[in-house]
Amino acid sequence: MSKFRLRIYQDHFTEEVSAQLPAERRVLYCVAGCAEIQDAEKTETVKGDDAWFSAKATTVRGKDEGACVWRWELVTPDAPSGELKGEGIISRLAGDYEIEVDTSIKRLMRLDRVSFPLGGEALTHIHAAAGVRCLLEGNLLLDSVGHRYRVWPGDPWLEHGPDSVYAKASEHQLSSFVRVMIVPEQYKGRSTITYVNADDLEKPKSQSYKRYLEEPISL
Repeated sequence: MSKFRLRIYQDHFTEEVSAQLPAERRVLYCVAGCAEIQDAEKTETVKGDDAWFSAKATTVRGKDEGACVWRWELVTPDAPSGELKGEGIISRLAGDYEIEVDTSIKRLMRLDRVSFPLGGEALTHIHAAAGVRCLLEGNLLLDSVGHRYRVWPGDPWLEHGPDSVYAKASEHQLSSFVRVMIVPEQYKGRSTITYVNADDLEKPKSQSYKRYLEEPISL
């Protein structure tokens, strides 16, 4: 097992303001607005609820009325902070988490979204990979390894994978979060979830999923 850090930044770009990002294993998710994103191979316009992956040096530019972008980076433990500087940019490191990864197994960097109806729940479960989530809307009550807490829009949290988690969504607002997971290649195109209680396997599941990308990474 090797140690890495999985970080999430929350970046706000004023229109026509750009930033250069060094090469890194990186996922960008546009929460709102519009951004033009470019690396050495491609240029794309990414709007709200769109995503981008690249391990190459990347330029991000706010378009139209600018953009709110959440940025995940998988870095070495001693990597310097990647907060962006410059006029017209607000950037903060929202979460910085140590994870352990078996580098003998090929890995994918996956971004997906999990959405709940009013009062929906994710029954007690574990995952086959570590990942960092961030709440988009609503709120969730989480119960994991003796810790019970509630998250709100913009709040990130880490799930290591083997730790069991139960989640209960708001009764008053639709709730959803996006997450980046470092999944084994064998899970390409399929879920990493395992339910802890045998009785829950056949119960209806209230959460729904949208997968944006899952790209191979070198470790």
